[in-house]
Amino acid sequence: MIFQKLSIFNERDFLKAREIIRSADAAYTNFETLIRNNKGFPRYKKDPTAWMTSPRFVLDELRWIGFNLFSLANNHSMDYSEEGLMENLRVFEDSGVTHAGTGRNLSEARAPAYLNTEKARAALVALNTGGEDGCAGEAWGRIPGRPGVNPLRYATTAYLEKPDFDLLTGISRKLDLPEPREGRLRFLGSEFEAGDKADIRTAPYGPDLEGNLRSISEARENADFVFVAVHNHVKHRPGEMYFDDTLEYIAEFVETFSRAAVDAGADAVLGTGTHCLNGIEVYRNRPIFYGLGNFICQSYRSNPRPYDWYEARGLHGKTHPDESEAISLYPSLTGAAEERRIRRLTTSVVAEIMFDNGRLTQVVLHPIELPRHRLQGGRPLLASGSKADEILRRLSRLSADYGTEIEIDRGIGKIVL
Repeated sequence: MIFQKLSIFNERDFLKAREIIRSADAAYTNFETLIRNNKGFPRYKKDPTAWMTSPRFVLDELRWIGFNLFSLANNHSMDYSEEGLMENLRVFEDSGVTHAGTGRNLSEARAPAYLNTEKARAALVALNTGGEDGCAGEAWGRIPGRPGVNPLRYATTAYLEKPDFDLLTGISRKLDLPEPREGRLRFLGSEFEAGDKADIRTAPYGPDLEGNLRSISEARENADFVFVAVHNHVKHRPGEMYFDDTLEYIAEFVETFSRAAVDAGADAVLGTGTHCLNGIEVYRNRPIFYGLGNFICQSYRSNPRPYDWYEARGLHGKTHPDESEAISLYPSLTGAAEERRIRRLTTSVVAEIMFDNGRLTQVVLHPIELPRHRLQGGRPLLASGSKADEILRRLSRLSADYGTEIEIDRGIGKIVL
């Protein structure tokens, strides 16, 4: 999330973080904003948290850092509707940088993008999870395709022990709602089944799973390395509060898809979206990063916000938009919970993945911190000492759930392969 210049800063730890990116043959980032050149209209959102828009120069700033692989698929891709997305796409196409994840129709959004380097050819397939963030549509007969994002939608099923399932069935009948069919009950928009224990399970939506796996297989035929970018906002236990303590645990359908992506030919799965670190899994000797956290997360307070933002906070009667400065995006978080949220937002890692003749040889984890300055913070500084160890220990704890061991030595993490 970049809105301001970075090339004006010269702190040693910032330039060291930049050098890690610049030293790579291929360097990936998720572009979670829009260069729309004042085109497009703000899309209506049920959750009016933020609408992203950035000046044209931010792409040059990211290239100055060293990025050459960009995902455009995320929950902000359609913030300014189809016209905003199309303008952002035009900017990236005119710049000649490798990008994936959005398009004029579903085939284009889902297609692999390719980066040719001196040593190898890399492919990128990028997608966004969820179902209400501007899914691209395919052309069909005389009906044109729909511009948008390459989606990975999912289905959620809640399992109840049989006595509880029967109780819910009785309530459904009293409300004159549909009867259970084939052991499944749809109740107030959710699917329920009888099971051995109470649980919530998620699974990828079949057509999205199959379509993305086809794109990965196509990329495997046309590139030396295939990277799959997954932008995900869905927690292990879907719920209303976004930045609570369950955010560090990923939904089951993302794990299912990520492993299937490796089976289809992905050399690494690169997760973003939660804005915090999530665990790392090494599956079939290929790394799956379920959440890499923030690399750049600048304040967007100075960006103009649509009327909807103010209305949702009771501020639409104010005469000056700046009066919203003190309004928290997540007002129900306070004290220790708010401090944990901020800490997660402002610490992450740069993952350096090394291959030799197609074989994974090393994964090095460089911890970074983002300064919290209200207006000029949000840029990556290489962490060191106790701060670096704290970040890596947290990541090690989350990765242990996947059987992954991380060695920590003098502020650097290495995955034991």
